[in-house]
Amino acid sequence: MNEESFVDYLKKNFEFKGYKGIGDDCSVVKKNNSYQLISKDLLIENVHFSLNFYDFIEIGKKSLSVNVSDIVAMGGIAEYFYLGLGFPFKRFSDSDLIELLKGIKEFSKFYDIELAGGDLTYSKELVISITIVGKTYKPIFRSNAKEGDLICISDFVGESALGLNMLKRDKNIDNYYTRKHKIPEINISLSRIVSKYANSMIDISDGLLKDLNRILKESDKGAEVYLDRIKYKEDFKNICREYGFDYKELMLSGGEDYVLLFTISKENFKKLRNSKYLFYDIGVIKKELGLNVFENNKKLNLKTSGFDHFDF
Repeated sequence: MNEESFVDYLKKNFEFKGYKGIGDDCSVVKKNNSYQLISKDLLIENVHFSLNFYDFIEIGKKSLSVNVSDIVAMGGIAEYFYLGLGFPFKRFSDSDLIELLKGIKEFSKFYDIELAGGDLTYSKELVISITIVGKTYKPIFRSNAKEGDLICISDFVGESALGLNMLKRDKNIDNYYTRKHKIPEINISLSRIVSKYANSMIDISDGLLKDLNRILKESDKGAEVYLDRIKYKEDFKNICREYGFDYKELMLSGGEDYVLLFTISKENFKKLRNSKYLFYDIGVIKKELGLNVFENNKKLNLKTSGFDHFDF
């Protein structure tokens, strides 16, 4: 069983009557004239992160960011969170625990959200489980992509994956890309803008193509992606070449960028481009099922998968 089949099993066997349950970045519960958004993420040592690369403050910050990203991906604003923590007290000191909490506290102020409660226990590996609650007046689902929609992203992709691969070569490297991997900062203002116009949306956590496939599956649509439209920083390609990394693979399958991937009508995209943020289109939604990637008008034969939480 892989992650996708596991989610499919849950959707078929567990009914949720609140409003919208499994299948998006958050569950959605109708609350008078607004919607409550709830999401949970797990970060497990040596599965999602290695303390060879992170200090405790950094992993505390990241644990909160990845949860805020889920709220933003539904067009919402995060309000408060619950912290579940399995801590290896035999391996780490009380001061390590305090450093972890400092990171969480610093980013709770950064995102203007509050800790509402949680649970603490001993574990052999460090486990961080955060449940985050937010709200929106207009939830954006994965299931509403329309034929002819432009496929857009809100920032560069592949940067976090480049940072991770660099850290695997040398854990002491400290630059823009390694920091982008270790401490993602979510632009919470984006959801207010994009949610006015987008038809469907997700955050890129497991890779561009894998997360786009999730929109396509929920929307029962296909897509064309144009690799030559995906922008990157000037030094991105050069660094990949220097280290022997495939820059195309990193952009298409590298995860943990936590940028918005959304579909939008051509008319609304023109309105969105008037904002101060970087948004650009990389493809189009098709009626015919399937995801095809083109470069310079030539269809590519790719074997890109993205991150699977059951691949261990």
